[in-house]
Amino acid sequence: MDCLQQAILSLEASTSTGEPCQCGNVDAIYRCIDCFHSLVLCSTCIVTAHTFNPFHRLEKWCGSHFSRISLGSLGGVINLGHGGQRCPNILPLSGRHLTAVHTNGIHVILATFCGCLGAQPDLLQLASARLFPATVHRPDTVLTFAFLEDLHIHVLTSKKSVFDHHSAVQRLTNAVSPQSVPNRYPECNRVLRLWQILSSTRRAGQAHGIDSQFPSRIPQSLAVRCFACPDVGFNVEKEVVDAASEAESHKYSLFLSLDGNFRLQRTHTNKRRDADDVALIDGHSYFVNDSDYAKYLKGVDPSSENSTCAQLRAVRTQNNLKFKNAAITGVICVQCARHGYYMPRGTADLEKGEAYARTDYVLMRVLDEHDTQRWIVVSYDIWCQFHINLPNRVTKHFPNQLPILDRVRGAVPKMHVKGHMEECQLRWSFNYLPNSGETCGEKIETSWAEQNQSAGSTKQQNPGHRHDTLDDIFGFWNWNKLITLGMLIFSRRNTSNNFTSNIYLQASLSKTHTAGTIQAWRTEDITPKYVNGVWTSVYVARSKKGRPPSQLKAYQELVNQERITALAGLGQVGDAEFLSQGLRIEAEQCRIQALSASDDPSESSLLSARLALQNSLRKWLTTQGKQFPSLRDSLPNADLTLPENVPLCLPSHWTVNRPHELKHLVQVEHALRDGQCHDALDSLRTAIKTFNANYRDKQSSVRGQHPNTRAQAFLNTLDKDKVSALEKYNRARQALLNLGLSPDDRSLQPLDKTQLWGRDMGMPAELGASKKPEPWFWVVGRPSGMSPQEEKDWNYEGTHLISLDYHVEVNNMVCSGQGPVVPSPGSRQSGEGGEGDPRRRNPQSLHVIRTNGVHMAVTQWCSQPPTWSCCICIQAISYVCGVGR
Repeated sequence: MDCLQQAILSLEASTSTGEPCQCGNVDAIYRCIDCFHSLVLCSTCIVTAHTFNPFHRLEKWCGSHFSRISLGSLGGVINLGHGGQRCPNILPLSGRHLTAVHTNGIHVILATFCGCLGAQPDLLQLASARLFPATVHRPDTVLTFAFLEDLHIHVLTSKKSVFDHHSAVQRLTNAVSPQSVPNRYPECNRVLRLWQILSSTRRAGQAHGIDSQFPSRIPQSLAVRCFACPDVGFNVEKEVVDAASEAESHKYSLFLSLDGNFRLQRTHTNKRRDADDVALIDGHSYFVNDSDYAKYLKGVDPSSENSTCAQLRAVRTQNNLKFKNAAITGVICVQCARHGYYMPRGTADLEKGEAYARTDYVLMRVLDEHDTQRWIVVSYDIWCQFHINLPNRVTKHFPNQLPILDRVRGAVPKMHVKGHMEECQLRWSFNYLPNSGETCGEKIETSWAEQNQSAGSTKQQNPGHRHDTLDDIFGFWNWNKLITLGMLIFSRRNTSNNFTSNIYLQASLSKTHTAGTIQAWRTEDITPKYVNGVWTSVYVARSKKGRPPSQLKAYQELVNQERITALAGLGQVGDAEFLSQGLRIEAEQCRIQALSASDDPSESSLLSARLALQNSLRKWLTTQGKQFPSLRDSLPNADLTLPENVPLCLPSHWTVNRPHELKHLVQVEHALRDGQCHDALDSLRTAIKTFNANYRDKQSSVRGQHPNTRAQAFLNTLDKDKVSALEKYNRARQALLNLGLSPDDRSLQPLDKTQLWGRDMGMPAELGASKKPEPWFWVVGRPSGMSPQEEKDWNYEGTHLISLDYHVEVNNMVCSGQGPVVPSPGSRQSGEGGEGDPRRRNPQSLHVIRTNGVHMAVTQWCSQPPTWSCCICIQAISYVCGVGR
């Protein structure tokens, strides 16, 4: 480090200062800090050397140090119109001093303009020299193209404000006294806006008459479009779409996503507003046309509709504080849901929340260009309410577009749907939407994190300026999507492992059922039905017995049965109460054992708990001796000193040679233990959800060592709750195994500490989370009170649901382009060039058991890396595979 520091300090002086210049005339005392290996020269030589680099920074040796000096003060001149040479027809003293803003600072230098007959205007002469004039007539301030490109890319990538960038350039000019540097912030702000529009116009092809090639698109559109989404007439012909079957609809469906953003506001402030400010690309990019939008809003009902979704009603309660001082409270946007591109004319301003009228407008404007689209899927977090009166609103305000609604299907994004009512989840979840691939609908949420960084500057801008800036930012987002889409497709060419495992697991499940059962499932209608005031679906377990059992329900049913049998003279009353009391004592014993084994047990608490247990245990043992006198000889001696260790000798205590008197209690304990298992699973699920919520709160809200320590201690307590529920379940399940439960029972499976987790639905899903199955206890359990036939039917239904789950996963993978290269029955399993060879281009099909009546085929795609010779190639492959989500 010291050596490096010395090397840097040595640059503050030069051994060549004071020596004759290389021209031999005068001493060399000037140098350039922007030239590579700059020499120390005289004033004449340094000016000559910078004829074509007029904005380099120069320094002068003052005897003890170098100080900054401008090229203009040494006689440097910018000559325009003759390739850098002085115009022969220029009038004496006709030059003009220009203030030039460059990447390395702000410079003042003399410029001479061409005076020849027929010379271009000053504006164009400056532009030919890569200088952008700040005004049209007699400009005295210019911004170099290099500075504008640098400023533009910084604004787009880091979302910094023009003010901050201009301040940095001032400090590069004079770090000691930046306030003495000319202030050109207003010029930078104004010129950047023009630069953005000119750049967008060039890149969109409008400077080359591209509209003649795409007559179906919006004239003069500046939007960067998604090349992977189906665009009839561009990447797919209408005849192909019309001839496609429903099973191919995933390839030809346009997936759209709607969402509101309340961070991109425009505030009410005392800042002076330009009443004449308008968007320069009004309606030709991502925002809708302002005048048409305002005219539409005057004719709509501003009132909002009441929500019929209870959970959604709570979520939709807006906090008015976040709209304080906001003239515009946010934006409503439309993206393509599969790839996350902002759609042309798919953004509009909001006022006080997401009014349906504003959402209607952007949706209809986007669909203007897609009236020939056969299948359209719209994802919206409030679709369950939004769609109810959508046809009525479209009929009133967009009557010409009413036919397109017949081709629109709606869904709620996968994460948001978890906060809706159960019927909403059945009707609108992407998980149950046929031919939707692995579309999640949440991709639009990922774009807000970046766009919100620009809110600090755009909220203070005039209305038109704000629209132009956001249009440019949205276009940059789309451009980044476009240039990375090809490699994303290539990187996902081998994503078939999960697909293969689901295919074979579904096939193995199918083998366990008869052909008739599979045929019944295959022809089953998956459309949710409204029956007797309740929405039902094949994805919901059908049982006449209701919810899974609990220990309390089992006890109540056993007591009622005892009373009936006692009245009939076929049994006695008290067995259920006796065993129920025994289970309570067992639970208390376990609690005291855990308390005794803790790191710092409270002696007083432990003593008090043992005394209470001794009293309960003494009474219970007395009752046990009276009801089962023949057991007195086989029961061990009870040492009540440590009551937590006294064996209770319940029927489950024996696996063989169970006393005859206890055999009639086996079914009673079995029912209670069954309920106990499900109670433990319910406690475990609650403990996991509680842990997830508190862990999320700690990560986002808790700061500082002391609060973090307390929060972590609380999380440790919640973690112990999970372990406690696990131990309770395993204890009850072991008792059931001793009572005759099959180890292969699907309702009560083995459980260990590695399974004590569940997805946190309050957090965005992690990459690949949907492909990692949750532990088995999150699926529905077996209802209580089943007869043997009913238990058989329940197991059948459970297998049905599992088959449906794997079918949905397989179907979604097929629709999303993740299908593997799988040989069809009878093909060769190996061998280069055979039917199983992944390099073969001829598609084959692997028929798989289906349960929703839609035929499925796993299509092989060529696995050779594509040649990215043009955007059309990117578009075509991404369009077929449906990747880039």
